[in-house]
Amino acid sequence: MAFQNAQIDFSVYFTERAKRRRMSSLTSLFKYPKNDPNLISIGGGLPSPDLFPFITVSTNVVEPGNNAISFDEGKENGLDITLNRSNQNGSKVEPLKTLLQYAGGKGMLSLLDFCKAHMKSFHCPKYKDWDVVSSVGNTDALNKALELFLDEGDSILVCEWTYPAAIQTFHSSGINRVSVKIDGEGMVPSALDEVCSSWSGEKPLRMVYLIPTGQNPTGATMSLERRREFYKVCQKHNLIIIEDDPYYFIQFANAPVCDTVDATERTFAELPGIDGLVPSLLSLDTDGRVIRLDTVSKILAPNMRLGWITGPANMIEKIIYHNETTISQPCGFAQGIASKLFNDTWGVDGLFTHVLSIQKEYLIRRNVFITQLQKYLGNMVKFTVPTGGMFVWMELNLSPEQLSQDGIMQEIFDKMIQESVLLVPGYMFSPSSNPISVKDKPFFRAAFSFASLEEFEGAVSRLSKVLEHFGLQR
Repeated sequence: MAFQNAQIDFSVYFTERAKRRRMSSLTSLFKYPKNDPNLISIGGGLPSPDLFPFITVSTNVVEPGNNAISFDEGKENGLDITLNRSNQNGSKVEPLKTLLQYAGGKGMLSLLDFCKAHMKSFHCPKYKDWDVVSSVGNTDALNKALELFLDEGDSILVCEWTYPAAIQTFHSSGINRVSVKIDGEGMVPSALDEVCSSWSGEKPLRMVYLIPTGQNPTGATMSLERRREFYKVCQKHNLIIIEDDPYYFIQFANAPVCDTVDATERTFAELPGIDGLVPSLLSLDTDGRVIRLDTVSKILAPNMRLGWITGPANMIEKIIYHNETTISQPCGFAQGIASKLFNDTWGVDGLFTHVLSIQKEYLIRRNVFITQLQKYLGNMVKFTVPTGGMFVWMELNLSPEQLSQDGIMQEIFDKMIQESVLLVPGYMFSPSSNPISVKDKPFFRAAFSFASLEEFEGAVSRLSKVLEHFGLQR
């Protein structure tokens, strides 16, 4: 690969706290047993692995592409994964005696090797000195990335509607939120440019946070052209980008909305699979200004609490040191199972087959849900059909009188609960420091990821009944 630009050294903007982070003195000793197999350690305070009560850990997973297996079906329908105490039978995956022992802040080597190879294949930045480190999911990763560059009282640029856990993370860290307009493709580059150009705060704007694919809550996915425009604006204003991308593999490309499952299945060829995914911001990064957050939460399971962070090596090094005094590294069971799955049981091809099956399932869900919205709600709401992710962002077509009525959205929400249907009120996604100013914005987020296909019609018909109660018409 020809590297286009010289990498920029953003470490000059590290916070004082980040600058103080260094390798744990005990962690620095881990290298000696690795370098000398004859060394006998009586220095480390490591518990004896002979006393770990786990002999083997086994689980059963679906064959790639066969997500239709229910929890009630037997093991004969799946593939076995076994982690052994001391011998993995030629596998590069660490045995339990290693997975469950104290370790440094980077993560298990077999899993990180897979992650780095994956990043090189799909997201390889256009500079040389980059690395990966494990996380316990993207919320943990966000905290680590923020500490590198932002202190209490600093500001971060965010979409005008964004992920509530991120908002709470910023708030609890004392970081001010600066909203930027979004549209059907996510953050608007010209709006970002305008906000930065007119900024008059005491401290410079240093970071921007966004979810570029299947944005939570709006479902917006940035096109490649939009991503390039956005990156250029970030270069212009020297912004560091936090690319939070948990929905990256849930893309639908140009697959149309069909009103039946059978019709949707006939459009599966329109799905991007692996080769047609929109390139990430990290893959466009020539400067070393993107910190990318990945997670297994949407491709395996959220409470595995497992992910990884990719970025310039000097940033990743500081996050490793941060891990050493917080999480150490993710749960050894989770790392071992994921590593065994990715490296051995499924392999790369199996993972890609699994990703395509996820795209197919969520496309069916999206289409069934959108069909019900069109059938039962009609002109009661406005929404953009999402081309990725799990969400539909709905704007209620309230009358001018209703829009000026204090507390109208709480009344509508209360009526929804009364009718046994739950959507998330839009104000919960506002980064505004003044929640009163947004509490009556006429938005709700719906998710098509959890309820069953059979439940969609009942949920949307109940929602229609609620909106009819407030005078909205189809």
